[in-house]
Amino acid sequence: MTRRSGVVAAVAALSMIAAACGGSGGSSSDGGGETPAVTTPAAEPAATPAPAPTEAPVVTEATPEATEPPVTEPPAEEPTASDVGITPDTIKIGVMVSDLEAVRKAGISIPETLTTEHLFDRWGVIFEKINDAGGINGRTIEGVQLTWDPLNPATQDDMCAEATVNQEIFAVVNGTGVNGTTWDCLLDGGQLGFYGDVLSTRQLDTGQIISLVPPAEVTAGAGVGGLVASGALKAGDKVGIMHSNDPTNKAAGEAAKAAVEAAGMTAEMVEINTLAGDNAASNQETGAAVGTFSAAGVSHALVLTPFIANNGFWSAVAADGNTLPFTLLDTASSQCAAFGASRAAAEAVGSTCVAASDGGVIAGQGLRADTEFEAACRAAADEAFEAYYGGKSSPGVPAGQKLVDSEGTELYSDYAPQECTLANIVAMGLTNAGINPTRASVYEAILGLGEVPLASVSNGEGMFADGKPYAATKLHTMVLTNADDKTPKGADGTYGGCPAPVKCWVATSDWFAIES
Repeated sequence: MTRRSGVVAAVAALSMIAAACGGSGGSSSDGGGETPAVTTPAAEPAATPAPAPTEAPVVTEATPEATEPPVTEPPAEEPTASDVGITPDTIKIGVMVSDLEAVRKAGISIPETLTTEHLFDRWGVIFEKINDAGGINGRTIEGVQLTWDPLNPATQDDMCAEATVNQEIFAVVNGTGVNGTTWDCLLDGGQLGFYGDVLSTRQLDTGQIISLVPPAEVTAGAGVGGLVASGALKAGDKVGIMHSNDPTNKAAGEAAKAAVEAAGMTAEMVEINTLAGDNAASNQETGAAVGTFSAAGVSHALVLTPFIANNGFWSAVAADGNTLPFTLLDTASSQCAAFGASRAAAEAVGSTCVAASDGGVIAGQGLRADTEFEAACRAAADEAFEAYYGGKSSPGVPAGQKLVDSEGTELYSDYAPQECTLANIVAMGLTNAGINPTRASVYEAILGLGEVPLASVSNGEGMFADGKPYAATKLHTMVLTNADDKTPKGADGTYGGCPAPVKCWVATSDWFAIES
C-alpha cells in the first residue's frame, strides 16, 4: 500500500559555546641628572654648593588587568548503544500485530483493507513522521513487525521469543489483542512494553510496562463500587462472577469477589477455560454458567470474560427469558470496545458495561465532538490512509471496514485511537529520557509526564505518576445499542444512537473517578 508522510514537529539542536578572556600589562620608569657647580668672581672664593640630589629612578611594577577564569561547559553527551535495541542512530521498536492472512486462510471473512501489513502501517506512518522531523534526540525509530495467529494462542509464544531472544528490540507496542500469558513471557524476558488494553496489577507492578486503561483488578473493584452506588447491587445480594482462566482475567475475578464481599454480598464464581484456544468450547461453558447462576439464586451476574467467549452466555440468558440481570466489566481485551460491539451477538443488545473506553456517543445527546487531541489523531490518519480506504475516517466504523448506510453513503474505517495515543506517549517518554535512553529511564520519564491526552478513553484525560503506570483516571457505564445498514441517520447525526450503522456502545452515565 502507499503511505504518506509529513513533518509534524521541529527538532531543536543544542550547541555549546566556550569563551575565555585574558589581560595585558606594561611598565614605566622616570629619572634625573646632576646640577653643575656655578662659580662667581669674588674677593673670597665662592662657596661651592653641594651637588643637587639625584632622584632615584621610579620603577612601577607591572599590574596585569583582572582576568576571569575560562567559562566552559561539559562536553555534549554522545549517543551510544545505551540499551538493547538502541544504537547511536536508531531505536528498534517491535510492533505486535495479528496475522490476519492466517485468519483468512481459515475461511473467516475479514474486510479486504484489513491486512496484517495495514495493522503494522498504522504505527509505521507515525514513526515515519517522527523520523522525517529529525527523530528523537537524533535517533530514528525502526519498527519491527512481530505477528501471531489469533486462532493459535501458541504462536504468541513464538512472537515472545522473537521479541526477547531472536532480535535486539528496545520495546514492544500493541493496541489490543496480546493475551496475559504472552505479556508475562515478554516481561520475564526483560522487555519494555506499551499496551492499549487490559493488564493485571502484578504485570504493571514489574516497572516494565505502561497501559492506557486501568489494570483488570482496579476496573473490577471500581465497577462493583459503581454498581453498588447506583443501586444495581445491594447488601444481601448473591452476585455471580464469571471470569476466565487467563491470569489477568482470573485476577480480576478475585478482585470483584473481594469487592462484592466487602459490600456485604456473597459471590458465586464460575471460571471459563479460554486458554485452550477452543472458542466453541468456551462459549458452551459461558452458556452453562447461566444455569449455574440460576440454580445458586444469583440476583445479578458480572461478566468479566472476553466478548468472543460470551455469545453462549448471551444466548442462554435470552433463552431463559432475560430474567438474569447482568453487567459486563471491561477486564478483557476488546470487551467493551467498538470492535467488540460490532461483533456481538444480537442477543447481547441491551447489555451494560463499566469501562474506561468511550464509544463516542452520549445517550440523548448524540455524537460527541472530537477533542483537540482526537482531532489531530484523525487528521493524521486521514492524511495517511484516505487514498487507501477511499475516503476520510468516519466515527464508529470498526477497524478496516467500509460500511454503506441506508441512503447509500459510504463510511470508512475510523482512525486507530489506541495506536495514536500510545505512540504519543512513547515519543514523549523517549524524548524526556535524554540522549542515551534505557528501558528504565524511559519508564521513569513516562511516570513523570503527569497529565497526558487520551483518545476515546477516560473522557480524554489521563495521568501518570509514581506508582501509577496506567493513564486512565475515570470509568463510566455504557449500553450496547443496535444499529445496522437499514437504520436511518437521524437529525442528531447518529444511527439510532450509534455513530455508524453498526452495533455500538452508548454512554449512559457520567464519568466517575477511579479511587486509587
